[in-house]
Order: sequence, then structure tokens, then C-alpha cells
Amino acid sequence: MSSQRGNTKKSKPPKHANREAFKNNKHDTSKLTQTLNAMTIGGVCDRCKDTIQWKIKYKKYKPLTQPKKCTKCSERRVKHAYHIICAPCAQDAGVCAKCGTAKDSINPYAPTPMEQAAEDSRLEAELKALSERRRRAFFRMQDKGFTGDDNAEEMSEKEAKNFADEEKEEEEKEDEEEEEQDVHEAKNVENKVEEIEDERPSDLLVDEEQKNICNSSDIKDGLESGIV
Repeated sequence: MSSQRGNTKKSKPPKHANREAFKNNKHDTSKLTQTLNAMTIGGVCDRCKDTIQWKIKYKKYKPLTQPKKCTKCSERRVKHAYHIICAPCAQDAGVCAKCGTAKDSINPYAPTPMEQAAEDSRLEAELKALSERRRRAFFRMQDKGFTGDDNAEEMSEKEAKNFADEEKEEEEKEDEEEEEQDVHEAKNVENKVEEIEDERPSDLLVDEEQKNICNSSDIKDGLESGIV
């Protein structure tokens, strides 16, 4: 760059050019860096999201050590760095949690790993409490994308009717399968009972023969000893 006043045009390339892009985890393998790289940024507009991503990428991000005070409710509920509004207030007002301006596109909040684990455990406990039919119906709804209340409200009458008809057919099919399984199990029990009954007389005959042999041997011994 020239030293002439007003001349800001560069005449030469930089003396030290980077051969490869900067990587924040090239020499830093700490848990904090891994957590920041895997973090999903939510509750902010696209411009603020890019700013926070830049700070994470070039190791300028400084996480909070304790909750910060919200500018709307004045309570210490801000748990994300560089945010000025807590998540409930930002969602209720429909504004960006970092710059505080109302934007059309606000990136949704993503659950933390602890919140996700708690939600998974709660869902697993609820599924265990359901019957087998309800559990299968839930998985069918999940496959078709009708798991949440919002999706259920957005379903048209035609889709709801078709889904109800499919559920009815599935239930009838499951009832038939259960009946067939019950009939099969009953037949197996009957066969086992017949096998036991077929084997039982032979055992009784053997027992009677052994009894007769024992009685005859006792009589013989008695005659020899002069008891009888």
C-alpha cells in the first residue's frame, strides 16, 4: 500500500498468505470446543446467527459463566452468550434474542443434550405404559408424520378420514392375527394334552405290572418263611 495521502490501493499481495483455512479444533481438542462446534444456534435471526457462528469458528466465542438478566422480564434467565432476551420472552414477542428486533425468519431453539435425553426417557416411559395396539398405532403415526399436535391440527378432513380408515384396517388385521395366534396356541395345548393322555396308560400298565411282581415276590417270600 502506498504511503501517499489518499492512495489506499494495494499494489502487492500480502507478505504472509495462509495456505489453508483456520480450524478451531486443529490443536484444541478440549470438550468446550467440541461442544461449541456441535451446538445448534437458535432463537436468533440469520444475521445474528452468522455472527455467532463466526465467533465459534475463529475461537472468539465466550460462553456465559452464569445466567444473564433479560432486558424484558428483568430476570436472570438468559442462558446463551450474546443474547439479551431470554428464550420465553423472545418466543412470546417474536423477536431475535440477540438484537431484539422483530424478524420474519427466526431460527427455532434446539433442545440441549440434557433436555433431549429427558424428553427421550419420558417418551420411552410413556410408550412402555401403552398397550401393544396403541404402541403400534403411535409408530404408524410417527412414520406418516402425524406425531405432534400441530401436525394433527393441520391435517385436512380428507386426510384425517383416510388415516382413520387405515387405522381401522390395521386394527382389524391385528385382531385377526391375534385370533389366529390364539387358535394356534389352543391347538398346541390340545396336542400336548393328547400326547400326555396317550403316554399315560402305558405308564399305568408298567406300574401295575411292577406292583404284581412285587406282590408275587412278597407272597413267595412269605410262604418260604412260613408267615402265610
